[in-house]
Amino acid sequence: MKKLICALLIIVSIFALVGCGQKEDSNQKITVCFAGDPETIDPALCSTVDAAVICNNAFVGLYGYEADANGNPKLVARCAEEIVTPTANADGSYTYVLTLKKGLKWSDGSELKASDFVYAWNRAARPSTGGDYGFLYQVICGYDELCADESKSLDAVADNSNRTITLRTPYFCAYFDQLLAFATFFPVKEANVTANENWATSASTYITNGAFRMKSWTVGSEIVFEKNPNYVNAKEVQLQELKFFLSEDDTAVFANFKAGEIQYTTHVPVDQIPVLKQNNLGKDFFIGDYIGTWFLEFNVNASFKPGLANVGDDAAAWAGWTEEQNSEVRYALGLLIDRNYIVNSITAAGQQPAYGFVPAGMSDGNGNIFREEAEEWWSVDPADYDSNVQEALSILKKYYNFDSTTGKFTNFPKFDAKLNNTTGNVAILTAIQNMWNKYGIEFEMDQRAWSILTTEVTAGNFTCSRMGWIADYNDPVNFLEIYLSNSGNNHPQLGKSGYMSSQSQFGLNDNQPWSAYDALVASINAEADPARRAELMYEAEEWLREEACILPVYYYTNPYLCSENLEGFLYSSLGWVNFEHAHLVG
Repeated sequence: MKKLICALLIIVSIFALVGCGQKEDSNQKITVCFAGDPETIDPALCSTVDAAVICNNAFVGLYGYEADANGNPKLVARCAEEIVTPTANADGSYTYVLTLKKGLKWSDGSELKASDFVYAWNRAARPSTGGDYGFLYQVICGYDELCADESKSLDAVADNSNRTITLRTPYFCAYFDQLLAFATFFPVKEANVTANENWATSASTYITNGAFRMKSWTVGSEIVFEKNPNYVNAKEVQLQELKFFLSEDDTAVFANFKAGEIQYTTHVPVDQIPVLKQNNLGKDFFIGDYIGTWFLEFNVNASFKPGLANVGDDAAAWAGWTEEQNSEVRYALGLLIDRNYIVNSITAAGQQPAYGFVPAGMSDGNGNIFREEAEEWWSVDPADYDSNVQEALSILKKYYNFDSTTGKFTNFPKFDAKLNNTTGNVAILTAIQNMWNKYGIEFEMDQRAWSILTTEVTAGNFTCSRMGWIADYNDPVNFLEIYLSNSGNNHPQLGKSGYMSSQSQFGLNDNQPWSAYDALVASINAEADPARRAELMYEAEEWLREEACILPVYYYTNPYLCSENLEGFLYSSLGWVNFEHAHLVG
């Protein structure tokens, strides 16, 4: 959720599949599958793509997305009457005055008010709420004060009698309109949330304001939603039931799709993709655009000191061993990965080998493609793989004993690598395992359910983990701000507490604390000059390259299966799919 993912209009790949012969009857029921049980579907807490899909169908924000007459993406006002232009203030801040539409209701029939949005925003921004995306509210004045004293509030004032929200941003945020369409900015009903801290786990308390309301949740099986009769645009919603089948078993999901029991899923077994590409592409198999990166991440508190039986995280494991040496070792591990083999022989759905963290195709906001201008972390030319390996071995030989007879290092500490157990992830980690084992570098795969994996890595309970990031909005800073020290998505624990992360020196010259990275990202957000802003973003990504706590492997595409008689849904290259206008035909 993503995980992911301020304002050039999102360049979202949305396919509006509008058909004829629409039905409006009780047979308008579909089943979809994106993952197993979500860790949470509370908008303030969710940070995964699967949870974002659910939230985008259950809730709606001030702004949102619809397809235009040509099926192209369009940011539109949803709960707000219109998209507004902010007013510039003398102190450099900007004021927004947003007016809610008349007649908005919660799924329980009660009135949806401007104060519901303001309450939700303050709740999501408070550190005690524990949301991974709380830091996004730094674009509203008052955020720092609220973080220091939770009795304070964001500079956002609701006037329920006039249905208005007046808020102030400290600078012009280029992607602010996109944030108002993002799940973390969705409203929640205060009385409901304060009465039950587990409100987002039960149909009786999951009060929403979108096209669908929860009917039931059977843990480990399914979450069933039904049409919300109190939704402001309910007359346009044709589906009577939207069921989320909960599974991470690609093979079982694929069998259910072939049997007609599932109408839409992103679970496609990797061994089926070549056949589907040949026989089903454009029929019920599609490869959608996806703005994201699949990568490995490492906990910077975990020491790779030579001679340890296993990677350690205590004081002894760091004696005589530095974070700079650690990062050099992690970088060498990245050089040993044959990315072309992975995208050509395993994923095989048009993915590109990754040569940096920000994905291919994303603009830098200054007229250039970010990836084309940024420093390459390593060459992904197949002809250069052998030289990558030699560079890696040269680095590792400085620290580890190398047996020239076997071609393996003899004292590289063992470690675990966590992953959620889809067929694709297992196949990729197995391939990387073989690439590293060839040189005596051993890890054991630790397969977890997705909800458990995300909980573990967020808490820093890992050494290495598979992870992916899909853009929440189409701006490179969305990938850079993941690693702010106060970000819940900062799994490597950069700048957080630990043996090394809070004391280490980072940056391009290894002479700054991680708080300097926080300041660098803050300057990116505040910078009005596109050219200077792009320069700062390139510099921030270089910080991540130097630390090597993330090893990008490939840039996503999104293979998915969709029944030939399902039309009208919105597909986004940001990962979410909206079924508000979906319907079955034929």
